[in-house]
Amino acid sequence: MAVKEWIVIARLALQFFTILPTAKTIQWTEKRTAKALYFLPWIGACIGAVSYSLFVGLESLGVSSVTIAVLLMVASAILTGGLHLDGWMDVSDAYFSHQPREKKLVILSDPNIGAFAVLSILALLALRFSGINELMNTHQSIDLATFMSAFILPRIVAGWILLWGQPAKETGLASYFQKGSTERQKWIYATMSILMIAGLVYFMENKAVILIGAMAVFIWIKFYRAQFGGITGDVVGATIEGGETLVWVSMWICYLFGTV
Repeated sequence: MAVKEWIVIARLALQFFTILPTAKTIQWTEKRTAKALYFLPWIGACIGAVSYSLFVGLESLGVSSVTIAVLLMVASAILTGGLHLDGWMDVSDAYFSHQPREKKLVILSDPNIGAFAVLSILALLALRFSGINELMNTHQSIDLATFMSAFILPRIVAGWILLWGQPAKETGLASYFQKGSTERQKWIYATMSILMIAGLVYFMENKAVILIGAMAVFIWIKFYRAQFGGITGDVVGATIEGGETLVWVSMWICYLFGTV
């Protein structure tokens, strides 16, 4: 594939997964959209790099851990345009409705949010804030690989379930991403993501985070299959947001108990 086409696909990925308006004049096709998933973990790396620069800058100025934790969460939400947070809220509304599966899928498509969505987003952000703040207080210096893993690992998992997961319905984001994907693309993504995870594991101080994450992914897949019958765009968003919070809290707990 020509370099020009890869640049176009990268711009599509940036437009879809971040707030950057980089591809307004580009034609979206099934193949281009599917290939945009190659860039999802790297977008996580870019968001992580920006967040880490903010973290180092604020820390050098002597800013409190409380303020740093809040600003890191705000920065992430701004860079993604709140796209994934919306998915977390929709999944929460659908799950706590305790309705049949078909009704839950309707709730996922509803642009309105309910009380459970608000409560769940508050709980999610409170946990993430606690994880970041306590991690800074427990472990004064957070290494780059550990920090970056909070942004890269959830997006790697999101790419995996988008490529291999069964869509909950024939229309929608998840189905659209899969229509243009090929077996070759799936295995290229798998190879790339495994290498990225291996690199993070090699450089991370606390490798137990990966084990916790693997167990959480297994539970998460069983959960969304049971509740919705497969993946949706909202499930992918919830995967990223829930994954980020899980990694932060896992790192704090692992450092707290001295696991490696």
